[in-house]
Amino acid sequence: RRQLVAAGPLGLAVASAPALAASEPPTVMKKIADGVHIFDQAYGIPGLEVGANIPIRMTVLSLQDGGYLVYNPCNPTAECMQKLNEAGLTDVRYIVCGTVAIEHKYYAPGWAKRFPNAEVWVSPRTFSWPVDFGPYVPFGGFAPGTPLQKVPKDASQAPWHSKGIDHLQLTVDYAPRTVFEETVLFHQPSGTFVCTDMLIGLGDDPPEILTKSPYREGLLYFARNEPLEKVDVDSFQVIKDGYQKSTLLLNNINPRSLLSVAAGDLTVVDELGLASKAPQPELGYFGWYPCNWQDNDSPCAQLNDRVLPSKDAKGFECRPGWRGEWKRLAAGVEGTGFQVPSFVAELQISRDPETLDSFAKEIPRRWPKIQRVVSSHFSSPLPATSENVSKAISAVCRGPPGPAARTADLSAILNFRDYLEENDLIYKPEKGRGNWTV
Repeated sequence: RRQLVAAGPLGLAVASAPALAASEPPTVMKKIADGVHIFDQAYGIPGLEVGANIPIRMTVLSLQDGGYLVYNPCNPTAECMQKLNEAGLTDVRYIVCGTVAIEHKYYAPGWAKRFPNAEVWVSPRTFSWPVDFGPYVPFGGFAPGTPLQKVPKDASQAPWHSKGIDHLQLTVDYAPRTVFEETVLFHQPSGTFVCTDMLIGLGDDPPEILTKSPYREGLLYFARNEPLEKVDVDSFQVIKDGYQKSTLLLNNINPRSLLSVAAGDLTVVDELGLASKAPQPELGYFGWYPCNWQDNDSPCAQLNDRVLPSKDAKGFECRPGWRGEWKRLAAGVEGTGFQVPSFVAELQISRDPETLDSFAKEIPRRWPKIQRVVSSHFSSPLPATSENVSKAISAVCRGPPGPAARTADLSAILNFRDYLEENDLIYKPEKGRGNWTV
């Protein structure tokens, strides 16, 4: 049975792709510090066989009195369970869902079945609207009768607090009946800050998991700048280009360097014509690649100008190049090397800047010896200090990241944010929409 997870191309996804891995998705396991293991998988839009995939990560932390805490459990495939066993990590005491986001809790019921003696802790606002089901929803939830507990705001009330692991929990109501909620952990013996969507870091090379089939095929699909380009499928530089462009797409949503059918910049008829002439139809969808990327900055590109939501806002001429756009994204914010993902920053946690700022300031006060960050997406571990973690999170309170060209790169997200605010689909920033204290 195929279990392929991939975000498909921009536009129409038709026909089939190359033959890909037909079994369970792969897992990459690494020990990144004493008492800290990460398990990487990936996901996208189910059913589309080639496209942009997001790495997703489970973290296993040792407890000071023995046993382990599993944070954001991943797909418990045979390979994943084998690696867990080989690393001697099967004494699972706690299973912690660090967020309300479905992709980070979907597999928790499977872990609860495999480790019936482990305590299961979920984010307090899980499945809280329109009826507060707790985790007991008609599909994808825990079996009725599974003992569950809610991660407390007061970390001293959590059983792992006396075993070398502390936590903070941020909750922000950012839209009607919609909440951002995340519990971040600090593994004291190793100095490791563990989060879900609070921070990401981006290296120039793809995470190892994305170089494995079926995800490698997605990087090759996006390696081209346009359908008529031919690429060397054995070149690691080609793989890197595909990773960087697909990651730009996932983070900037509609990069300024990209023209696409989905954004209305290109026509289906024209792109079908190009697909019929594509030199490498085996890269996916019979040559259909409804994208045109600008490689380097056009001489007439206005790097600092925001693209406004109007017809013909982007054209073939005068576009910033994707290579410069990537460098600005991968640099992170304010010299830290990492950042809050733009979607989370602009649409969610920025809805209560005052609470967010106090949350960020609590991190170095409480955990002054952070050495690294492990995020649930993209590159990890990330070298870090307590001050840099705080700085990257509090930067959201001061508006979109700079310099001006980086702010302009976020045109699509900022336009979307403005539309949502104007139509009362998300709240305008205001004190009192969030909390992290008891």
